Amino acid sequence: MKFRDKINTWIFDLDNTLYSADSGIFQQVHKLMGEFIAKNLDMNLSDAKKLQSKYYKQHGTTLRGLMDNHGVEADYFLEEVHKLDYSIVSPNKNLNYELHKLEGRKIIYTNANEKHALDILDRIDLTNFFDEIFDIKMANYIPKPEINPYNQIIELFKIDANSSAMFDDIAKNLVPAKKVGFTPVWVDAGYENFSDDIAASKEYLDFKTRDLSLFLKDVNEGKL
Repeated sequence: MKFRDKINTWIFDLDNTLYSADSGIFQQVHKLMGEFIAKNLDMNLSDAKKLQSKYYKQHGTTLRGLMDNHGVEADYFLEEVHKLDYSIVSPNKNLNYELHKLEGRKIIYTNANEKHALDILDRIDLTNFFDEIFDIKMANYIPKPEINPYNQIIELFKIDANSSAMFDDIAKNLVPAKKVGFTPVWVDAGYENFSDDIAASKEYLDFKTRDLSLFLKDVNEGKL
């Protein structure tokens, strides 16, 4: 059975997956996180950035580390670090065309919050396109690649895991996807996320692409 005929639910990461990693959004978020930590934990910016990276590696998100170790209020943090200039993000017309051709449900699964997702989707001309958005708040602030939210999204949206594909730019986020039954597709954005573990994740990656629009084109044309 071809990939296209097997899948009826399409689960997409948001950042650096549905828009280019070169957009500059992540760099803005990274900067705001460092400034947030410096201000709220009363430390210099250099130490704040080191703590930011440490928590991201250890906890999956900087937020989770701040919550667990410092009692930082999640919604306050998310509001502050998403005060972004979204005008730098633009739609990928080829990708949007292929997304619209996919048959079945389309779901966003992001470690960001819903407001950020909605702001990005507006910029890339995909407002009201996705059937569901599963954000970090819905996941009880437990980030990918912790496996609990993967099981939660299956139960919440009544997903048949064996008929579902998940796309993410971070390879290790697809390890639990494979374990719960999703077909994992790694979107290699051309950079290595400093918290990723590509070598240990490779055996769990069913597909890999450097261009999501071309991959979906192949799916839509029945080549996969």
